[in-house]
This record gives sequence, C-alpha cells and structure tokens, in this order.
Amino acid sequence: MEGSILTSIQNSMTTLGEQVHMLEQRVGANEDNVEELVVRVKQLEKDNSYLLDKVDDLENRSRRSNLRFVGVQESAEGSDIIGFMSRLIPQLLGRDAFPTPVIIERAHRSPTSRQSDRPGPRSIMIKLLNFQDKVKILRLAREKINLEFNGKRIFIYPDFSPNLVKRRRSYVPVKRKLRKLNLKFFLRYPATLCVVIDGKQKRFFTHKDAEAVFMSITNSPG
Repeated sequence: MEGSILTSIQNSMTTLGEQVHMLEQRVGANEDNVEELVVRVKQLEKDNSYLLDKVDDLENRSRRSNLRFVGVQESAEGSDIIGFMSRLIPQLLGRDAFPTPVIIERAHRSPTSRQSDRPGPRSIMIKLLNFQDKVKILRLAREKINLEFNGKRIFIYPDFSPNLVKRRRSYVPVKRKLRKLNLKFFLRYPATLCVVIDGKQKRFFTHKDAEAVFMSITNSPG
C-alpha cells in the first residue's frame, strides 16, 4: 500500500517536473520573442522618423520660393492679389531695388477664410517664380528693419512647414540669453543655430545642445 502511494507521488512529481520544464521553455521562447519585437519596434521607429524627415524636407523644398507677409490689412489687395503684391514689394523695399517687376506665380490669404477667434489680418502667402527674388526680398527686409504700409508694421518671413517652424522656434529661449551675452548668432537652414564664441563659429543642431553650451559659458569662472 505504502509502495503504491510512493509510486503515485513520484509519478506526480515527474509529471509536475515535466510541466515546469515545458513552462520554462515557453517563457524562454516568449522572452526571445519579446526581445525580437523590441528590436523590430526600434527599427520601425527609426524608419518612421527617417520617412517623416524626408516628407518634411520635400514639403519645405516645395515651399522654397514662398514668402509670408504678415500685417497687411484685410481687403487691401482688392480683387487682384497678385497685382497688389507686385506693387507692394517695391513700395516696401524700394523701387530702385526692382528695376524689373517681381514675377509672382500664386498669392492668397492664409487661412483662406477669416476666423472670428483670430484677431488681426490674415497672412498673405506668395510663390515667386525666381528663388533669387525671394533671397533679395528677405535681405532687403532685414536691412530696412521697419516696414510699413498704411501706417501698419509689415513683417516678411520665409514659408516653412509646421514641423520646421516648431524646430526653429525651439531656439527662441536660448537666443534671448545669447543676446544678453552680446554673442553673435544666426539660424542656418533648416534649423541649425550658429554661435560665434571666442572668435570661432560653433553649430548646434538642437536647442538642448545650445542650452548646454550656454550654461557652460555662464557657469565658467571669470
């Protein structure tokens, strides 16, 4: 009787051991699968980031000859916005700088319809035929500094994708600090901050990198 009970217990122990072994194998296989999935997810995230960057780059290339005019009062353009902008540009920046008319392919207000919750006039977006005209307009706008039309300040900006605008704006806090230190800097396309430190130009590809260098400058002795 005791022998049969012992045999039954031994058989149960053997069965239990086999089940434990099977579970261990399954757990091990699942761990391998999880590790493989983690690797695949990381690769997919990397690929997705690369594709998003490519799409953003293509979008900005399509906007290469675009400009955004901010502050032009509503309805000032009348029914011919292209003709209006062709006259406004030399009026703002100097007629002598434009011996031949600037050729504008397209122009429109942005957004296309007014929104009651957004005060002020909508921006005017233009697409120029010649990229060099865009470069000249931006240069003249920087040199002239104050641009006015009908007593209102006008601002001229490049037209970037929302993602690139966000990246460039991320430098605003550190740029304020650099101005306080009287350090020369400029933002290079697409979103690289260049700072002149001790006569040498340093480039920063993220605002975090630039912030870290700013902290090291302010914390250095002397």
